[in-house]
Amino acid sequence: MLVVFAAGGLTVALIRHSSPGHAAGGNDGSVSGTAGLASLQAAEAARQSAATWVSAQVSHGTMVSCDPAMCAALEAKGFPVGDLMILGPGSGDPLGSAVIVATAAVRSQFGNRLTTVYAPTVIASFGSGSAQIDVRAYAAGGAAAYLAALRADQLARQNIGRKLLRNSHVSALPAAQRQLAAGQVDSRLLITIATLASQGSRVRIVSFGDSGPGAGAGVPLRAAEMASPPGAKSSNLQSVLAFLRVQQPPYLAITTLTHLADGQQAVQIVYGAPSPLGLLSG
Repeated sequence: MLVVFAAGGLTVALIRHSSPGHAAGGNDGSVSGTAGLASLQAAEAARQSAATWVSAQVSHGTMVSCDPAMCAALEAKGFPVGDLMILGPGSGDPLGSAVIVATAAVRSQFGNRLTTVYAPTVIASFGSGSAQIDVRAYAAGGAAAYLAALRADQLARQNIGRKLLRNSHVSALPAAQRQLAAGQVDSRLLITIATLASQGSRVRIVSFGDSGPGAGAGVPLRAAEMASPPGAKSSNLQSVLAFLRVQQPPYLAITTLTHLADGQQAVQIVYGAPSPLGLLSG
């Protein structure tokens, strides 16, 4: 009997070990678990990157719509909880928002209405695949009206940018010249530069930037580095900085006195997202 039972146990063990279904099931479980963990890690990494960017780049006082996990990540990064609108089942449309943080949950909730009705333009994007998170500008008047206003705004920015290039008080490095001529620069920067020039300040634009990673076409550049032109008074940059720091919204920017690669001092200006449209109308 012992021999029979031993032989039977060995047979069962061999069958279990060699069964294609059992072997495949075990491997599938391991692969599935690994893939699931990687997916969760990718989603969390994208969430943290998006939360860091939004808390630093989106103006506080701006209403941001997000799913519960994304809102919690934004609150942890210091974004005011009173400026967060939680989206979820039964929450309705994101009316009153200025920015929508589109995670997989938000995309699933709104479907194609997210891009065709509420928020057609991406101002920053993080992650990829199902973990991708897009920070989108909310279109208060609908997607079609917003895109038309964005195109009109770019034409106005292009017009002003080209006029600034002809201003004797304004100089710019080649890349910045191209961006001005193409209408890629935020209206608040253009108005600030024009005002400084009209007051007699000499401005040398080193660079424009900070439209956000993965930003869509036409999204304005909201940051600039400006230095004093050769031969300008040593107090020129300080007067520029003093002017910038007494502005009121929407023209109040984050300003920092920094140094360029060659050691020269420069003023770094960053306006908050999203860029307002229509400031140059008329």
